[in-house]
Formats: sequence, structure tokens, C-alpha cells
Amino acid sequence: MRLTFGRIRGYSPNDAIEYEPITTLAGVYEKSLRGDKDFKVPPRLIDLWRAKDFGKFKSAKRQDVPVAILYDTDTTGGNSGSPVLNAYGELVGVNFDRSYEATINDYQWSTEYSRSIAVDIRYVLWVIQKFAGAEFLLQELGIK
Repeated sequence: MRLTFGRIRGYSPNDAIEYEPITTLAGVYEKSLRGDKDFKVPPRLIDLWRAKDFGKFKSAKRQDVPVAILYDTDTTGGNSGSPVLNAYGELVGVNFDRSYEATINDYQWSTEYSRSIAVDIRYVLWVIQKFAGAEFLLQELGIK
């Protein structure tokens, strides 16, 4: 078993570039406007965002659904799908990648720019409930 720990932290890899530690559905919507063929967003997801249909998964601080989390924990290939827990042992996300600047982590670690990326569990649950319409899955998981 492997266990690591870290903190949710944004970073600044270059002058005038600042990455916030938490992204939201607003950012997904903004990226959809670019017309980037590698970033296609289903129209239903955009409609839900425009309607502000966030349900119980809205962050009170951000007034939106959190989507991704940057954190300074060292992860490597094979960690995708690992749970991300808070200090109370609660599931807050699922690890899935590293930031672009952190691809060198296998050789050199930097507290300044080495970041892992997790999908926020609120986004996962929101997609299940609102986008997929699978409320029964949340009930089966005991999520009220």
C-alpha cells in the first residue's frame, strides 16, 4: 500500500501565468467556447451550467460546481483512480493526472510547480445526478 499526503495548492509555472487550485464548471463552459476540437463539451452539460442547476454539489464559496483540484502530492503512473482524502478521511476527489510542468516528476520534484490533478468528487456526483440522470446511483451509495 502506498500513502502520500499534500495540500491543495495552485502554482505559477511562468511569469504572468497563475493556476488556481480549484476549477469549476464555468471553466469547462469557457473552454467550450474556444472551439478546440480536443475539448468538446456535450450541449446538455452546457445547458445545465447555464441554468445554474448545481443542486447540492455547488460550492458555497465559488457558487459553482468544482471540477478539478490541483495538489502538491507526488503521484506517478499507476496512481490514476486513487482516492484523494481530506484530513478527516472523507473522499474529496479521484487522482487522474499531473500538471504539464510536473511530467518531469519521475526525475525531479519541485515544490514550486509539481502538481497532481484530481477530479473533484462533487463534479463526479453532479454528473451522475444531473447530467446522466442516475439519481438511483446516489441513493444506492447512500448520498442524500
